[in-house]
Amino acid sequence: MTSSGESSSRRNATTADAKPKQLSPLSIITLQNVKNRPHQKSNRKLPGCTVRYFDNNDPRYSWLLDGWLVEERRVPSGKLYRYYYDLVGRQYRTKTKVLCAWEKIDVIFIHP
Repeated sequence: MTSSGESSSRRNATTADAKPKQLSPLSIITLQNVKNRPHQKSNRKLPGCTVRYFDNNDPRYSWLLDGWLVEERRVPSGKLYRYYYDLVGRQYRTKTKVLCAWEKIDVIFIHP
């Protein structure tokens, strides 16, 4: 058991190779676009690092447009990094940058 109370086998089960079942078909296509990028860091496996993908079906990311993804990457130190991807696999590092990209294509975001 780790200090967080989670076994290492359970923690390692959520790696980049795991196909999340909750992703929409459009998000699965986006995930394939992200993984097919030759320079994508997720193609490199770091020991002890876990990677999970979410789309707007997850309550925390319900603000995302259809087909957009969030990659949550947790490193062994416990720090969590989030990366956002559009439909063609372009990466955005913050929610603010996502909203700016949407503004450029005339998408209006109203926060509840």
